[in-house]
Amino acid sequence: MKLLPRFALFFATSILGMSSFPLTAQNQILGTWYSNGRAEIPCTITQQGNNLVFTIGTNRSEGYFSNATTVFATQWNAYATLTTGGQGLLWNNQIWTRSPFSGYPSIAGNWGLAAYPQELYPVEQDNTFFTLTYQGKKLPGYFTSANTITIPEWNNAIASVAPDGNSITWNKQVWIKKSGPTTLPVNTPPVTQKLCRAELSSFYFAAQALGTVWGRMATEPPMLTPDAVTACTEALNTLDATLGIIQCIGFDRGRILKLRGSLANTGTRQLALETENLVRDLQAVVQNLQVNADNNVHIGALYIGGVHLGAAQAWASSRQCLPSPIPAAVQNVIQNHLATARNALAAYSACMPQFDLAGFGRVNLGSMNSILPHTQIVGIETQLLWAIALSDCCTTCTGTGTGSVGSGSDCDAECERYCKSIGKQYGRFNGRTICLSGVVSGGNSSGCDCW
Repeated sequence: MKLLPRFALFFATSILGMSSFPLTAQNQILGTWYSNGRAEIPCTITQQGNNLVFTIGTNRSEGYFSNATTVFATQWNAYATLTTGGQGLLWNNQIWTRSPFSGYPSIAGNWGLAAYPQELYPVEQDNTFFTLTYQGKKLPGYFTSANTITIPEWNNAIASVAPDGNSITWNKQVWIKKSGPTTLPVNTPPVTQKLCRAELSSFYFAAQALGTVWGRMATEPPMLTPDAVTACTEALNTLDATLGIIQCIGFDRGRILKLRGSLANTGTRQLALETENLVRDLQAVVQNLQVNADNNVHIGALYIGGVHLGAAQAWASSRQCLPSPIPAAVQNVIQNHLATARNALAAYSACMPQFDLAGFGRVNLGSMNSILPHTQIVGIETQLLWAIALSDCCTTCTGTGTGSVGSGSDCDAECERYCKSIGKQYGRFNGRTICLSGVVSGGNSSGCDCW
C-alpha cells in the first residue's frame, strides 16, 4: 500500500459512535481498525508509548506521533490525522475507523451543475471514502453521516446527498449526477504561438495581478470590502484578457470568471482556497508548456515572479497607515514571497540584464514608515515590467495540457531546511500553503510540519 501525505482534517461523529476526549502525544490508539469502514478489511495498530506499528493486510510500517493529533508511518512515508475523539484515522487515500460501517449511498460517477453540461467532475468511492476530481485536482472526501459528505480541502464544507444519490447540495449549489463514463474532459488540441515583448510583459503583469488577488484574500476581513471587490475584479479581468491573447496557455478561463463572480458574496476563507487552487493549476499548465526561447529561458519564471511579487505587494499594502514596524509574522510572509520571486526571476535574467535582482534584498520590511515597504515593492514591479517590455527575447510556446506543480521532493527539502532553522530535526511539506518552484510561501502558515 502506498499512502500519500496527509491533509489537516475534521471527522464528524454522527455515524461511528464517536465520543470526544482530549488527545495527547501518546494517546492509546492500539487495536483493530477498518479501512474505509469495511469489516472485511481490518487493520491493526500496536503501540508502545509514542512508538507505533501499522498493519493492513501484508503491509506493515513502523511509526510514531508527530504531534498530538498526527501520526507518521515511516516505511509508507505517510501522515494520518486522528479525527474527533480519536475514532477515525484519515490518510490521504483512505480512512481507518474504529468501527465497521456500510450502507452509504453510491455517489460514484460524474457530477456538475445542471446549467453547465460540459462540466464533468468524476467521483470514485469506496464505502465511506471518496475522491473527487475537480478542475484537474484530486480531492479526498468522506461521509460524515448516512446522507452528508465533506471535503477537507474545501474548509471541511458539508454537503447533503439526496436519498437516491442523484444530487448533492453544497450550500448554494446543487450538483447533479450526469450520464457518461467517469472520465476527465479531453484536452483541446495544442496551440503553438510566438511571444515577444508585448505578450511577455502582458503575461508578467497578469501574473502580478493574480498575485494581488491571492494576497488580498489573506489580508481582507471575512467578506471583501466593496473596494476590494472592485480591485480584485479588475485584476481577474486582466488575467482573463491576457490568457485570451496568449492562446498557447490552454487554461480554463471559465474558472477565472467563476471566481470573479463570487467575490461579492463569498467569504474570504473560501475565496482564498479557490484562488490558491487557481494559482497552482495555472502554474501547472505554464510549467508544462513546450518552449523554444531565446537564452533558454522559460516563461514560468515570469509567472512565479509575477504572482509572488503581487502577493508581496498586497501583504505590504495591508499594513499601510498601521502601526510600524510590520509585525514579524507578516514580514516573514512578505520575505518568503520576495525570495520566491527573486529565485524564479534569476532564471530569466539573461533576457533582462539591466534588471537588478539585488533590489529584492533592499526592501526595508522593518521600516518605521509603514508605507515604505509597499512603495519599494511597487518600484521593483515597475522596473521589472519595463525590463521585460524592452527585452529583445522571444519565446515560441506550445500548450501540452496540465501537470503537477513542483515536485514533492523539492518542497520537502525546503521544509526540512526551514525546520532545521528553528531547531527541529526533520520537516515535510504539508500542502496547506503554496509551493512553487520548490519554495514554500504564502498565508499565515509555514506550510511545513516539523518534528
